[in-house]
Amino acid sequence: MKEIFSNCRVESGWMPGFNLGGGGRRGAGFLLVFLLSVACVGAAAPLSVELSSPSGLLRATIEVGGDGRLQWSVQRGTIQVLAPSPLGLLVDGEDLGNGVSLGRVEAREIREEFPTRGVKASAVNHCVSYTVPVTCTETKTEWYLEVRIFEDGVGMRYRIPGAGARRVEGEATAWVLPKDAPIWLQNDTRNYEGIYYRSSLEALYASDDVEKRWLGAPATVEPVDGIWMLITEACLYRYSGMTLHVEEPTRLRVGFQDDPEGWEMQGEILTPWRVTLVAADLNGLVNADLIQSLGEAPDPVLFPDGMATEWIRPGKGLITWAVFGNDGAQWWRQKWFVDMCAAMNCEYLLLDGGWRSEQWGFLRDGGDLWARLTELCQYGAERNVGIFVWSAYPEGRDDGPGLTDPAERRAFLDRCKAAGVKGVKIDFFDSESRDTIEVYEAFLRETAQRRLMVNFHGANKPTGETRTWPHEITREGIREQEYLLWGDLPLEHYGALPFTRMVAGHGDFLPGYVRPQYLKNTTSVFQLATAVIFTSPFICWPDHPEAYLESPFLPLVRTMPSVWDETRVLPGSELGGLVAMARRSGHDWFVAVINCRPVPAEFDLRLDFLGDGSYRAMLIRDVGEDDKTENLVESGRPVDASTTWALQLSSGGGLVARMGPPTSYTE
Repeated sequence: MKEIFSNCRVESGWMPGFNLGGGGRRGAGFLLVFLLSVACVGAAAPLSVELSSPSGLLRATIEVGGDGRLQWSVQRGTIQVLAPSPLGLLVDGEDLGNGVSLGRVEAREIREEFPTRGVKASAVNHCVSYTVPVTCTETKTEWYLEVRIFEDGVGMRYRIPGAGARRVEGEATAWVLPKDAPIWLQNDTRNYEGIYYRSSLEALYASDDVEKRWLGAPATVEPVDGIWMLITEACLYRYSGMTLHVEEPTRLRVGFQDDPEGWEMQGEILTPWRVTLVAADLNGLVNADLIQSLGEAPDPVLFPDGMATEWIRPGKGLITWAVFGNDGAQWWRQKWFVDMCAAMNCEYLLLDGGWRSEQWGFLRDGGDLWARLTELCQYGAERNVGIFVWSAYPEGRDDGPGLTDPAERRAFLDRCKAAGVKGVKIDFFDSESRDTIEVYEAFLRETAQRRLMVNFHGANKPTGETRTWPHEITREGIREQEYLLWGDLPLEHYGALPFTRMVAGHGDFLPGYVRPQYLKNTTSVFQLATAVIFTSPFICWPDHPEAYLESPFLPLVRTMPSVWDETRVLPGSELGGLVAMARRSGHDWFVAVINCRPVPAEFDLRLDFLGDGSYRAMLIRDVGEDDKTENLVESGRPVDASTTWALQLSSGGGLVARMGPPTSYTE
């Protein structure tokens, strides 16, 4: 291990450990912890410490500035990624980052492999974890800054010991960016359904629309010196959700829009991790393990095999709402929906809004609600189709009762479990206040106790929950394709999502419309490609089931994985523009390309990721711009790692291919 401090002495030893994951090499994982005793040479109270990643590539400096303010900066190699930026937490009227001194730093190196889901099959948590003691010189308040430095980013949080009630009133934590650095962001901090667009902090600060100064994480900063940066948070539990405020023309600061007056906490105060991902390219952003690595391993009592626990099963499903609206929840449609799921090789049916209402759902003709749900679950089980059911969280809606009362919530989950339901979709949180975040955690705990998967909608950003709670199978928190029912989405938004919101975690995007009225500014092949490019372990097909059964895409729809063993962002991809990904499931590779530029694009798709051996490919591509549903399907084309396809892509057009070894290839 390289020296991790300047002007410091490091003594090290190692201690093996293990991670309680699933079985086998992937499931069990491994954990190696190096315990480091660090003593700074010279000054008893250093003004700065330099912390580094295991290899020394990434370094963070924690220092006390000339004004007594605690601050941090980040450097990758010779490039300064983050200029000196303020740190501090405001508790009971005291700014804990102002007028401080630093103490003796402790460090340990962590290296473990653990199963993950969605982008790839396993993740590596390799970092140096530091604890930096901080003392406020006037009040003598002592607290700790915890910093974990990975090769591709920094996680940082505040730990304030103590007992009794205290009030958190805000944070001074900030990121000072290079002047005019392009940043991709969205401004919806309520349910994170804003449109991603490109701007700069200077332009946002100068805007007459002050709402544009509030950003919903994650936000991605384009390279100024060749380095990408993404800002978000991890492990949001029992705390208010972080929004980002453009405080100055080059500075983003942590804010709490849903708790602007602060909130009370009992005992020790532990904040979420403030995350700064640093990557040399887009592939590094998409494959970053940092956010999940900051989380805790799953409870072995609730999840005896971790991510591979038997009742947690990714898959695809039809949704009763989408093109049907609440009317899709009527009882007489449900067994037909199950039959359609079976025909499409879907593992699930999502029984969405309205099923518990007299206006649309099971009660419309006087039937018994829970008896019918039990009957539907049994019908589905006979056809290998599991049932998810929807519920609003708030009260007062016309599509069914809410679940704000804890006793009613538990009773609802008990009835779902007794009926044979596999998972629940909970909707309309529309806040990340501290109180609401505690409700999310209550749902996660109570669904896990009943072995029910969960899908959050009307929700905030993901913050790595799926490592600790692997039964969260997907969540919204994204401007997704329900908006095609009444409008469209800018192509630039499609091109931004894989490298902004999707980096934070899975997103229920409703990919894959096939009928012309829902294609808007895209083609049907583009739509199919989004199911490959946008990660969701639970894929919900939104269009009419019969449209899929009549589509030439049906063989691909039936065989589309919802999780991947490996993902590669292909050269030539650009944030907000053309996106090309290759994703592997077992022996098969799926390739998807979408052109999100406003003009046609030429793209040379090289298949060098295939490695040795020959493959056979099913290729689906657009034919012409006038008819957005016209496409060409080719099957059985021989390809190998030397193959290059010269593509001509219309604006809003795409390509999808599936490649498998000849011995395993099927139509």
